[in-house]
Order: sequence, then C-alpha cells, then structure tokens
Amino acid sequence: MNKTPLHLFASSSLLLISSMVLADHPTVAFGLESAGPINTISATTAPLGTLVFGLRTEVINNDRFTTSELKAFGAAGQEGIHSLDEIRNTSLSMAYGLSEELTVSARLPYIERKNIRESEEESPGEGHAHSHGDSSGLGDILLMGHYRLYKANDMALSMLLGVKAPTGETNDKDDQGNRFEAEFQPGTGSWDYLIGAAVTQTMGSLAYHANILYNYTSEGSQHTEVGDALSYNAAVTYRLSRHDHASHNHRHTDSNNDIKWDISLEVNGETRRENRISGHLEENSGGTTVYLSPGIKVSAGNVGGFISVGLPLIENSKGVQTDVNTRVVAGFSFVF
Repeated sequence: MNKTPLHLFASSSLLLISSMVLADHPTVAFGLESAGPINTISATTAPLGTLVFGLRTEVINNDRFTTSELKAFGAAGQEGIHSLDEIRNTSLSMAYGLSEELTVSARLPYIERKNIRESEEESPGEGHAHSHGDSSGLGDILLMGHYRLYKANDMALSMLLGVKAPTGETNDKDDQGNRFEAEFQPGTGSWDYLIGAAVTQTMGSLAYHANILYNYTSEGSQHTEVGDALSYNAAVTYRLSRHDHASHNHRHTDSNNDIKWDISLEVNGETRRENRISGHLEENSGGTTVYLSPGIKVSAGNVGGFISVGLPLIENSKGVQTDVNTRVVAGFSFVF
C-alpha cells in the first residue's frame, strides 16, 4: 500500500460541539480531510513537515416543526420553542506536522441557518409562529494539538488538546432588525477548552479507530453558557484499492497517482448538559444524539475528497427540540 503523506495522515476528525439546541447547531470540526475516518478522530499524526489544506461542508436537515405545531406550543404557554429547516457549516482548515508525534491544526467555519422560527403566546390560549429568517456569518476559530503518545505494531494512541476562541459573529440580526438570540449566532462569544484521546489499530487494508473528547465551555455572548459535552466516536475503514497478488512472485503496490478508494462505517455520538442563560438552566437544551455514518473517500496523488451520510440512531433530547433527519458531510483536501 502506498504511503505518501496523504495516506499516512489519517487525522480527519470531527468534534460534535452543538450549542443551545442539539438540532440547531452544526458540528465544529478540526484536523484534516485526508485518509482515515471522516468523522471519528484518528490517532495517526501527520509526517514531519506535511502541510494540509482542507474544505469541509456539513449540512444538517431537520425534521422541523410545522406552523400549526409552533402555534400550539405558543397557545399552551410554551414560548421560545425553536425550529429551523437546515444548518450549513462550511469550514476552511489547515494542519501542519511539527514533528512525527505532534500535529497542529486550525479551522475557521462559516455557518448558515435557514428559516428560523419560534413559538410565541399572543394572548392566553392563542399562539403565533414568529419567523426570524436566516442567519449567517463567520464562526469561532478552533485550534488543536494532536500528540501521539504511543506507536507500535500498527497501533497508535494520541492525546488531543484544543481551544475555541470567541472570534465569530455574535451580532447578526433577523428580518425585523432584531439581534438573534445567542443560540442562532454564528459565534458563541465564549472560550471553550477540549481534551481527549484517540486510538487507531491497522490490519492491512482494515483499520479501527475510536476517540473520546470532552468539551469544557464558559459563558459567552448574551450571558449564555453552552453546556459541557462529551463526544464519543468509533469507525472501521477499509482500503478497496490495495492489490496483493499472491499468485505472482511479486507484490503490486499503488503508485502515487493511482486512484484509491476507502470506505468507512462510523458511530458518532454526543451527550451534552443543559445550557444556562444568566445562570438559569434552559430546559429545552442538552441531551444525547448518536449517528450511524457510512462514508467513502477517494484520493489520487496529494488530492482527496470524501462524503459521509449520518442517520440518527438515538435522539434523546431534553425538553422540546426538533429532531435531525440526516447529516451530510463532504469535502476535499490538498497535501503538500
């Protein structure tokens, strides 16, 4: 199997950091869009001096509330129940191998939310579905360090450390010229800190990956603190294009420019605490979401692309929240 930097570096990784309402926020990704799993964090680091640029788009399609449902919530006195049609998170990333054991990366997202609506109580027993329109803007920059602690017998163990800085937009306004609530702003306005671990075991064309990551949050814009989160992911990847002809007296390996196909099957989950606004718990926030995510990657030389479709296995949201129909992640990378 060819071992160019693109295929050695398997740290395409994803942290499920949602905010306020689980179905109302995209994931915040870091790492590389190169070989390996698409959403699970691999323990593999980049070779020394390797520079990778990536573009990644995540689209979350929600099972949105109907206008009648929002009006019913409002009539029952349940104000502030939110619904939106789609979330789109497009991010640019860069990573560099500072050493064989340490990779550093940065990611800057642009976040869009479509057709934001919420329930309101106009008068006792009468509800209204208020439409706010769309929100969009630059999100918070994420900086990560990926340090390999152990490597032997095709197995690697890594530690993950990161920080999310409050660089994103927090003053976006709705169709009426009013400032969106903090949960619908592209940026959170908070400093968040991440710590975790990842493990990878390779067995020829097969590889197994797993990671766990804890996200510690702080109070951000509009006195809003997103709940701490624990994400947990596991993946199996398989290289389709490896050739090993036992019936011949030689081994055929792919050249740098051969097209290589990798398929993956992942389970991606997150459990998040409720959020706080001015110190008060928000009952319609937090919970657990787990996806089953099949995916495929294709690469040739130092260019690669991928797509993954996430289907919810478990959605145990606290309070009243919209569910997710599908989550599609796609993108490409360039390795130098």
